[in-house]
Amino acid sequence: MKKQLLTSSLFRFLERGIVVLTSFLLTPFFINELGSTHYGLWLLILSILGWFNVVDLGFPLAIQRQIVQALELNDKQRVNVIFSTGIVLFTVLGGFSVLTLVGLTTVPAIFGVEGLDQITLVDILLILSVKILWGFMMNPFHGFFSGMLRFDIDANISSLNAIVKAIMVFLLLSDLNIWGAVVATLASDVLTNILKIHYAKRLFPELRFSFKLASKKELIDLFAYSKHLVINGIANTIGTKSRPLIITQLFDLPSLALASIASNLIMHTSAFVSSITGVFSPLFNKKAARNENMEQLFNQTTRINLFASTVLFLSLFIFGKVFILLWVGYEFEYAVNLLYLGVISSLFAAFSNSANTVLFAQANHKYISVITITSVVFNITLSIILGLKFGLIGLAAGGVVNSAIFNVFAKVFLFKQYNNYNMRELYWCLSKSLLITIILGMAGSYLLDYLAINTWLEFLLSATLAFPFIILICWVLLLNKDIKKTLLHYVIARIVPGVKKKFIKEL
Repeated sequence: MKKQLLTSSLFRFLERGIVVLTSFLLTPFFINELGSTHYGLWLLILSILGWFNVVDLGFPLAIQRQIVQALELNDKQRVNVIFSTGIVLFTVLGGFSVLTLVGLTTVPAIFGVEGLDQITLVDILLILSVKILWGFMMNPFHGFFSGMLRFDIDANISSLNAIVKAIMVFLLLSDLNIWGAVVATLASDVLTNILKIHYAKRLFPELRFSFKLASKKELIDLFAYSKHLVINGIANTIGTKSRPLIITQLFDLPSLALASIASNLIMHTSAFVSSITGVFSPLFNKKAARNENMEQLFNQTTRINLFASTVLFLSLFIFGKVFILLWVGYEFEYAVNLLYLGVISSLFAAFSNSANTVLFAQANHKYISVITITSVVFNITLSIILGLKFGLIGLAAGGVVNSAIFNVFAKVFLFKQYNNYNMRELYWCLSKSLLITIILGMAGSYLLDYLAINTWLEFLLSATLAFPFIILICWVLLLNKDIKKTLLHYVIARIVPGVKKKFIKEL
């Protein structure tokens, strides 16, 4: 199982690499073809659609948990019952979401857009509402793949989606303007959703949907587990998706385009971290189903979270300014300041990630929603106050304060109410992570300014030389002996065939 988790992590990492590469190629193309205003409009549209992203609402996690438990008991009939119940549930939820979006388009002024851009916004949202519906309906398949630890299938399909979408955008955007992005989004989603259905059936031939299998009992169980997750998911969605609306209300669409440069780099880096560490969630579910102690796994995954986050975010801190200037030009240089603050916020968030996962696996998550709602209200209020006084940098600073309070202290306090784990060493690990990132990040950034890196070749050479040292420093300072030993054995096993056979046998 460990081998499967590590392999899945590799595929998820490669998927994220493809998504990031296509995004980096598309962003300057979008800006050049659409201009800052229409690019900001497209970002606003994606943000609005994100408000209806059911992945954040808890039900997919509940489906995944139920499927894991059914597979652990080898109950194939119940897998189909859960799957059919999920399809029915998500279809109904998707229908309500589409109606809600259609209702919002009748009052487009709430989105902070005026004139012809308002008409374009409404037309595109109405067309892309179909994406919301099938996005809901496909979620039982995501739960199925993750429940069977086949993240590689989901990752490969997502990679294909990114590639197809990027190719179509390059072909269509010049002629169709923003509508080219709409066509590319819909076409790539249709293709990849068909593939998800195909591979789910191949992976589990007994998989089938039937209205008769949809179970009221399973639905009640899903709601019983998910009711707090749904509240938490709604709060998270408001927290993460409200920023573009706050920016368009306080400032304008070009400001949203500027802020998106930093937020996209943070988002992609965070996704890289998740591709490495996110595969442990089903393992927690399995241990919880067997009522096993999870303290060792919790400590290891928290350290791995901090290690992976520090390596990648320190690299972003050092090379972010050079990258932004080479990528989109001096017009977006101010985004560097937002980037630095976003890095610190993300390190705080990485610290509480494993604690959240444990609470979800144990079904001890009902108060997480309270913390999340409080965090969102505090963050929005602080962002508006600081944003009005200091501009975009005030919004970013508010995010740092909010992340520190609620990720480092509030969520961990809740975690300790259910799990009396010793976290002193983990707090020390977080402190080292922050010191490494800030001190080495500032030193490295100033060094690159002094060296005057002005070409992509110089950027790639300097990053290639620096990255091994960044890994080495974080390896020495953040990981304990047990984790180092496990990771070294895995790396050696992947390189030396004889050792690989022995390693797999030990697992």
